[in-house]
This record gives sequence, structure tokens and C-alpha cells, in this order.
Amino acid sequence: MRLSFKKVVKYTIFLIMVMFLNIWISYTVNIWSFNNFQDREKSSEVSEISYGGAVPRPPEDDPNKDGEGFNIDLNLHFSRKQRSAKEISPNNELAYYSKDKLSGTHMDRKNNSNLLHKLNPLTDKHRGRGKKKAFVVSEPEIEKTDETGVRETELSDIFISVKTTSKYHQSRVSILLKTWYRLAKEQIYFFTDANDQEFKDVLGDHLVNTNCSADHRRHSLSCKMAVEFDYYMASRKRWFCHVDDDVYLNVPRLLEVLRGYSHKEDWYLGKPSLKYPLEVVDRENAGMKLTFWFATGGAGFCISRSLALKMGPYAGGGRFVTTAEKVRLPDDCTVGYIIEYLLKNRLTVIEEFHSHLETLWLIRPHQLKKQITVSYSEYSSKPNVINVQGFNSTQDPTRFLSLHCFLFPNFSECRVLL
Repeated sequence: MRLSFKKVVKYTIFLIMVMFLNIWISYTVNIWSFNNFQDREKSSEVSEISYGGAVPRPPEDDPNKDGEGFNIDLNLHFSRKQRSAKEISPNNELAYYSKDKLSGTHMDRKNNSNLLHKLNPLTDKHRGRGKKKAFVVSEPEIEKTDETGVRETELSDIFISVKTTSKYHQSRVSILLKTWYRLAKEQIYFFTDANDQEFKDVLGDHLVNTNCSADHRRHSLSCKMAVEFDYYMASRKRWFCHVDDDVYLNVPRLLEVLRGYSHKEDWYLGKPSLKYPLEVVDRENAGMKLTFWFATGGAGFCISRSLALKMGPYAGGGRFVTTAEKVRLPDDCTVGYIIEYLLKNRLTVIEEFHSHLETLWLIRPHQLKKQITVSYSEYSSKPNVINVQGFNSTQDPTRFLSLHCFLFPNFSECRVLL
């Protein structure tokens, strides 16, 4: 059939119009995304996030409103880790990372990437545009982490044990209750050898009767340390820190120092009272000696969770007493024996731990804020105490009250010194 020139022109124009119509439809309607034209109204509920495209809401009839079970991959991966909070303009709907403390959120600790799970509504009106609803990711609380992405150690991660005896409840423990105990009540446990209702009323289950002997012999000391260690292991905390009842512990300084070490590594932190390693007779090998360093318990020491777990076969479940009797050493020496000799780890010396065996008045007042522990004693009728201004020696013979007010002057007891 022959076509006239006029018909050819008409058909050509018609085909061009059809082609332009198809192009217009393809740019304005995504026919593969909607089952009907009513679904197009739901597209206004899609918010564009500047990193990674749009994240739609679940349908209104979907019971999983928070996105759980909704067939959308919410795993967003950024090429750069963000370790600090940055101010975000309302005009930029950025994907924030939330921490596992918040409900409905999770953290993938294995690859240190965060999973975005929760969306909160925000109207365009808040951004200066109309009244259309949009959705942006809510801003989470920022949790401090170290360079490896591990949460920073907090006070609640530390188990602090104080070894005492009923003989010193009034003269020593009462001073601690007035001072540094108030800085970490939930973290501190007192291990004693008798029931004391007066202190039980104050401390509750944080006063532990070990049922060990009240004397200062090797077996009694090791018995208490065994109970301390088992209590710590049951707490599942990051750090085990031990002090005696004649020690003032600068709690904020302790936390600051521990943040410089990883609880996932083997750390034995303290300070020896000797200038040379301890040598004892090896009772299993005649003529041989055991040589190792130990942190004196009178100054205090701290052990990381990783190392404590390895100490379990020698110290856990009451085995600490057996180990101590084997080498015939007191509690702090036995700790050093287990860590240095049996486990082949080393004591990390922290000079800011101080026991009553040191000359304490040589610590200068301006250095006190950096010290972790200090103690007191009396040699030849001369008190061995720190040099700090405050209460007189009659009111404060140990200088602990004065030190506490020097470090934390806002306590009510310190107002008389202002």
C-alpha cells in the first residue's frame, strides 16, 4: 500500500508524541514501585538522607513500626570512623550512629560499624519548608570510646576491695566512711572478720564477713584475699583494685590512670616496697630460689580482668589460700608470685601508689592531687603523715580529713576550713 506524503507526516508526528509521552511517564512515575496510584501518596513519607539515599517508613498497616521486619537494609557503612560529636544543621538529614545503650539500637562490635535502626519524625516546618512530614534519624547520646572503639572505662567498671578487721572498724573504717568512700559507694566493699551491726546498717551487703581469723598471720590475710578475689570475679567488672584500711584512695585519679590501660590485656599495677625482687626458697626444688616482684598491699594494687581470669586456677574458688600456704607467703606477696612467677607477667610500677612504709611527709602539697593512694603510720613516736593544711592534728591525726577537703572542698564537712 502506498502512503501519501501527508499520511507519512501524520504518522511521524503521532509516533514522536507517543515517544515523548513515554519519556514523561518514565520520569514522573515509577510504575515498578507502586501497585496502584494510591501508593504514590506514600512517597511523601520518604526522607532523603544525605549519605546513602532514601529510607522509607514501614506501611501504616505494618505492625513493625520501628523498622523491625521491614524489608529494608539499614546497614550504613562510612569509610571514616567518627569519635566525637559534631553539630548537625537541621537542613542536613545525616545518618547518626547510636550506641547500644539506647533501646532499639545495636552496635556491631566485631567490625566496629554501627547499625542504624530507629527513625524519629520531624516536620518540614521545622526546616522552614511547608508542612510535609519527613523522617530523620534521631541524634543519640555520644559515648566515649578509645582508639580501638572500646567503651571508655567508667567508675562502675572498677571493683574496690578494702581489707580490714573488727579491731579497726571504729578507728580506721569510720574515717574512710567520712572521706573517700563517699566518692564511690557502689564500687567499694569492706572485707572483715566479724559481724558489726553498726557498720552493717551503713554499708549493707558491702560489708562482707569473711569468717577468717582476726589475727595478722599469713593464713588469715590470705583467707581474706581469697574472698576478695572471688567477689571480684563474680562482679564481672573490668578492674580489681585492693587497698588496706589505712589508705586514702583518690578515686578520680585512680579512674584517670586506669583509663590509660586496657582491661582486655594483662595488667598488674602497683608499687613495690622493696628496691629489689623478693627471693624465697623453692620448696619443690631443693637449693633453688623463687624470684619475683610484688606490689605491696599497703599501697594498693589493681589487676585487669584479662589477667584475673588467668589467675583463676591459682586464686579462684578458695585456691588462693592453698597457693599462699605452698610458698608460705602473705597475701600481697602471693599475688606477685602468681602473676610474676607462675604466669610470667610483670608488675607495672605506678609511683603514685604510697604505703605507710614510705616517708609520706616528703610528698609536696602541690603533688597531692596526682597521687592515687597515701597512708599513715607512726615511727618512734613521730607521725608519718602527709603534709597538708587543714584540721589540726588532734581533729585529724591521719590527715585524711584534711586531704579530702584539699581535694574536694565542696563537701559540707570542709566548709569550716573556708
